[in-house]
Amino acid sequence: MSRLGIDRITGLIYEGRGSPTYPAWPTPIVTQVTLIENPDDFLKIPRSMDEDPFGWIFLEDSYDPVGRIRRGRLFQKIPGKNWEETMVEPHPARLSDRSHPVSSVHVQTIKELNVYIECNDILMKSKRGEGLQLGIGVQRAHSLWRILQTECTVNLDIFVTLRAESSYGILPDLDLTKIIPTNIPIVSSAIERVLNAAYRELPTSVVDQCRNAATVLVSRWMQQELNADKPMEKDLGGWLTIIRDHFKERPKRALCAALEIINLLHPRGKDNELMRMKLRTVTESDAEISVQSIGFLIREIGWAQ
Repeated sequence: MSRLGIDRITGLIYEGRGSPTYPAWPTPIVTQVTLIENPDDFLKIPRSMDEDPFGWIFLEDSYDPVGRIRRGRLFQKIPGKNWEETMVEPHPARLSDRSHPVSSVHVQTIKELNVYIECNDILMKSKRGEGLQLGIGVQRAHSLWRILQTECTVNLDIFVTLRAESSYGILPDLDLTKIIPTNIPIVSSAIERVLNAAYRELPTSVVDQCRNAATVLVSRWMQQELNADKPMEKDLGGWLTIIRDHFKERPKRALCAALEIINLLHPRGKDNELMRMKLRTVTESDAEISVQSIGFLIREIGWAQ
């Protein structure tokens, strides 16, 4: 079995097969992680190692900031055990470990470690957890990642490949100078709700927020196009008709296509519509294309920075 140990005093990391005996040097990046299977699991994200030591651990081996890909190993806590006295090899970062009062011979020392084993629990999940999400970090600062691949190494480590699911940068920033000042709060609020829902809520909820945002954006944009005193109250389907009629001399085909995608996905979140129209349910990929359509809409109406 693979073992990972975290020194209680120094935070230094130790590894090994039967016991975490050998120092990991240079010290790797180690973070607490939480498996996210439904929105309620966000409440399970730990507060800190001291307060919640019995969860999972991710040891990062590589990170590609361009592809937003992290690769590393998953560990889980040994049930019922917290800090353990463990005999370890001298650590290169600790001079006191390498010095002995009697001789210069290297001797093993006893450290109090928080010990973890390879995360076999992830292998018990459907498709070995591939497609599920991991919350990396603690309550006050964490990020969300999608499990792309799960592998087992010759050392029995559970090795995962993760892709970032951060909402940062998925939508362009609004150019507030292009928006009527009285409309800025509701437009900003609608975009914020999309960002809060993206990658964190169920796909149907994400599509709902995208439809709301699309309606808000189009109604305020058309208010300016029509020089109206206030925006008209129309649903998204109604706005599609108005846009096609208003721009018939120079059709906004791409804009309407983006709106149509969101409008057609929305009924799939309703059980009655699914049965009546024999549609498939909304997936994570559908939610993602809805969010991308909002980004396209912001750029197409000229409100992106």
